[in-house]
Amino acid sequence: MLLYNVHIVFDTRDMSWFGEGLILLFAIAGMLLYVPTNRIKAPGRWFFHDTWLDDYIPLVPYFIIPYVALFPYMFITAILMWTTPLAKEFFVTIVIASWSAAFVWYIAPAGILRKREIGPDFFSRMIVWIYTHDEENNTFPSSHVFYALICSFYLILAFPAYSLLFAATGGLISISTVLVKQHHAADIVGGIAWAIMCVSLTRFLVA
Repeated sequence: MLLYNVHIVFDTRDMSWFGEGLILLFAIAGMLLYVPTNRIKAPGRWFFHDTWLDDYIPLVPYFIIPYVALFPYMFITAILMWTTPLAKEFFVTIVIASWSAAFVWYIAPAGILRKREIGPDFFSRMIVWIYTHDEENNTFPSSHVFYALICSFYLILAFPAYSLLFAATGGLISISTVLVKQHHAADIVGGIAWAIMCVSLTRFLVA
């Protein structure tokens, strides 16, 4: 009879994929909270939300391109970040940002009144299509802004050689939100503050 001395060693790193997958699921769930909270009717003014500055910001239909570019930008960022040591930190930041913003959209809904008839050109029709499928709610803080900036921040950390490209992309997406009249100027400020807050909180928790 042969006796074998069997040693079973559990390495917590072998299960890291499970934790990261769970965080990813929470991030996706948080982003999907946009849908039910967006049905809470809140168009018009909300405290300082609609300011005099918005009257001077023109509608520029061409900026619908960087506006919709957020979605492939986030998808590409998620794929790229998954291959880096910053993956868990990135997805935790998305979790914090999405769930906390959804809470604000629920308890303090803010919206924007939009024009449905803009122009006959292709870009204007794209804007109208967005208006049709996206309610006039969930404007403060702007998810477009804080998602774009969070993506750019972590991409810059992971791939510093392309910092200028990532910074420009995040900035362009943020500016597009007011130039297609999906947000007020205050929403950009709120989105920037939200991104800074969520990144800072995540980095503090990780540290």
